[in-house]
Amino acid sequence: MEILFESPVFWAYDYELEAKSGLSQIAAQFSGVPPIHEHSGALRLSTGTIEIVGDVDLLISLNDIEELYLGFDEVYHRNFVKNLGAFCQPLRIRSSNGFAKTTIYLIAGYSGSSCAPTQNLFNLLQQILS
Repeated sequence: MEILFESPVFWAYDYELEAKSGLSQIAAQFSGVPPIHEHSGALRLSTGTIEIVGDVDLLISLNDIEELYLGFDEVYHRNFVKNLGAFCQPLRIRSSNGFAKTTIYLIAGYSGSSCAPTQNLFNLLQQILS
């Protein structure tokens, strides 16, 4: 399979983010603190899958993706990212493999305040899945 996109990534399952304390949300506003996340690794998008290799490995078939959303919601709040998300938004991916439904939030290529690669990944996935 052809590799279409690669980037370092911070990510978490929805249920992990729902358990985050107020203290961790405040800490995300300080310099040098990355966006709220539970896992980190390297993301690789190919023509058929999203693969994350890191502290926890994850593989999502593109055929299993039900929804893509770039932005904040009731789970991933603006205060999870420095500057209240003015320069960086998470990508939510909802998928179902027939057995289980999964929702993850990821931020690709975070560089201290910006995460432009997340927008690029979102755009690329929209093109592939349309």
